Amino acid sequence: MAINHPEVQIANAIPPLRAKETRKGTTFQAAIRDTSNVRREAFLKLLRLEDIAREVLCAVLARMLGLPIRQAYYVYVEPSYVPGHRAGNRHNLAFGLEREFYPTFRIANDQINEVVNRWPEALVCGVLDEWIFNTDRLPKNLLYSDIRTYWMIDHDEALPNSAQPEEVCYSQVLHVLADGRTELELHRIRRDALSVVERLNNIDWNDVRTYVLLPDVATYGINIHVEKYIRFLSSRIKYMPDILTQSLGIRQLNMKLENYISSTELKEEKP
Repeated sequence: MAINHPEVQIANAIPPLRAKETRKGTTFQAAIRDTSNVRREAFLKLLRLEDIAREVLCAVLARMLGLPIRQAYYVYVEPSYVPGHRAGNRHNLAFGLEREFYPTFRIANDQINEVVNRWPEALVCGVLDEWIFNTDRLPKNLLYSDIRTYWMIDHDEALPNSAQPEEVCYSQVLHVLADGRTELELHRIRRDALSVVERLNNIDWNDVRTYVLLPDVATYGINIHVEKYIRFLSSRIKYMPDILTQSLGIRQLNMKLENYISSTELKEEKP
């Protein structure tokens, strides 16, 4: 399988698992062995099926857009490997994200504007975050390295159950890109952002289901949560032009630019 293939893979955790306390709970660093018997290093989170579905779906969508996120895994974790910690579900299934091969760094608050504005894929990331209603990208969930490589991590706050399809989440990355821009520049950003929306609109949800709902986990009920998120995203797509206008802080709504993508061209997946 190609290294950038979007399909989630399956692996088993190899002890010992090293616990790391974070602001959101415990993450484990461990070796895993995939179905090809390849050993890799990964970060694991013991989550409910609903939360695993959220993480794997966002990882798959990011990879389908060519964004930098490491390989996502369904990882079986033997309970005896994590004494004192409860499994997130009765299947002992965890979410895993492959670890980077070289040192990465979290972005300091005073470096956010510089780091984001020099990232070529920032706009695509910002539009994706707005679509998946991710309010928690910066500064902790975008890593970068000395070789100017960026990695997206953690989507545990995306796709909240309380979000409405037409609601604006005010993507942090879009906020950085819009900061200090003139109205004309904002309209140009919106025009480019709408070309990303067109890519989102062309995503084949059956492909997504194939990448996420692997036969090994199909009987666990994770499909219920995946389908719920797909319904939200396919409903939200038609609102994205107006959402982007608000998220970017555009005030002069009557300003015209060529090559705008009409919101009437966007389609909603049929239930």
